[in-house]
Amino acid sequence: MRPGPLARPERLTLPPPPRELRGRLVRDARRLTRWAGASGPFWRVPAAVLRPRDAAGTAAALAWSSRHGIPLVPRGGGTGMPGGNVGPWVILDLSDLGGVAVEGEAGEPVLVRAGAGVRGTQLEEAAREHGHEFPALPSSAPWCTLGGMLACNAAGARSLRHGAVRSAVREVDWVRSDGRVERLVRGAPLSAEWADLRETLRAHLPDPLPWPAVRKNSSGYALDAFLASGDPVDLAVGSEGTLGVVTGALMEASSTPSERALAVLGLPTLADLVEVAALAGGTPGVEACEYLGRRLVELGQLEKNAELRALDATAGLMLVEVAGGHGMVTDALARVREAGAAGGVIVTRDPERMAALWSVRHAANPTLARARARGLRSTQFIEDPVVPVPTLSDFLPALHEILRRHDTDAVLFGHAGDGNLHVNPLVDLGFPRWRDRVRGILEETVALVAALGGTLAGEHGDGRLRTPYLNRIFAPAVVDAFRALKETLDPGGLLNPGVKVPLPGSDPLAGLGSAPGFARGSQGPEAEARGR
Repeated sequence: MRPGPLARPERLTLPPPPRELRGRLVRDARRLTRWAGASGPFWRVPAAVLRPRDAAGTAAALAWSSRHGIPLVPRGGGTGMPGGNVGPWVILDLSDLGGVAVEGEAGEPVLVRAGAGVRGTQLEEAAREHGHEFPALPSSAPWCTLGGMLACNAAGARSLRHGAVRSAVREVDWVRSDGRVERLVRGAPLSAEWADLRETLRAHLPDPLPWPAVRKNSSGYALDAFLASGDPVDLAVGSEGTLGVVTGALMEASSTPSERALAVLGLPTLADLVEVAALAGGTPGVEACEYLGRRLVELGQLEKNAELRALDATAGLMLVEVAGGHGMVTDALARVREAGAAGGVIVTRDPERMAALWSVRHAANPTLARARARGLRSTQFIEDPVVPVPTLSDFLPALHEILRRHDTDAVLFGHAGDGNLHVNPLVDLGFPRWRDRVRGILEETVALVAALGGTLAGEHGDGRLRTPYLNRIFAPAVVDAFRALKETLDPGGLLNPGVKVPLPGSDPLAGLGSAPGFARGSQGPEAEARGR
């Protein structure tokens, strides 16, 4: 690893960008703040921004980086939260890498080839024209890009049934750290280089591989998937731009189900929450199982909703969506009704009513806005841990106790069927030592997740926030393998330094709350609009 530019990023000397970039180099300090923040609470002004126009320009940028020892931070739509898309070096903005095309003959799987800068909704629109969809898309699909989704193995509400985006990837076009272009094709014979890498990893890792027994994981490198499949696609997806840079991909869409229905359940107790979540994960036809915590119900004044008033939301609410043929939907709804009998159930198959009920899931953002009006700030420094579903009854009380000890409120919601909850502490920025309070909550929550056999990120990746804690989640041999993999594919350590493999002395909270206006509750209209 080259310590010079990594140790003192403010002293980077940048040579002229390569002519093959066919894009732009931004160095104007007044313009660089556009790339200093994202959807999360972290703020780091870069030294410069490279914005290639196409895949060839991206390859030229990486060759330039390798030749001159310049660290690059790949970035797409700026929707990431844990700090993996901001940094003090050179941002590689891939948002101009567009292009969407549907491939395949009639009757075959619908395949969509798209550039890394294509938005999630553009993918969805292309699939819908052929009667298909991408159910793993996150709720940030209008803003997030394909490259960003692949970088952190993103997921959404319907990933409970369909898996994260990795399950839909058939090919990945990416650029290696030295500028070499490579197309990774799922199921293709391994090259000698990839075969040697797989065998080296196997030789140095325990068998069976110690791995968190959770339904979702976007933390660490996906060694479990790569060793099982022998497929470099699985390793590239979720690597957060640290092993190579994705320029495009071929994605397989899913057929749209003939029928959908939605149930909203009241949860009198945490035991009811766990029972419904476990039932959802094991019931054919259930696509989503979304939890709205009690604090969200209160702050969002959801009990004033005429339809929700009859439900017992003492421990919160659950939205369960089912899909498939008529028989599957009917059977699944019967099981859901039975599970929700104690707290009450609302069921509908009407699309307009379903949309209205789903809107309560999106009440999180206006709720957090009201919290800001009271001097509190949603600060996603925990964000999206995952624990085994049966342990939710242990995780939630222990988490609330951690927050109580640190005198901090929080809003919880998310993918309970996967054991993957979004935790949004509402930080009192008027408290003089609020950063110390944040650090204490984070440290104790990491210990809790580790004790329950969980993982720190279900769909948003590690970024610079969670990377220093990976040794609390993964066995030492696995962490050593992460580092060896990074050094093999990025020997200069120039791709997204400090993500997946920590830099010496790195602070997970560096840049937290540094954005202009953060204390006033605003990071600018673009970040506010993206939400989650």
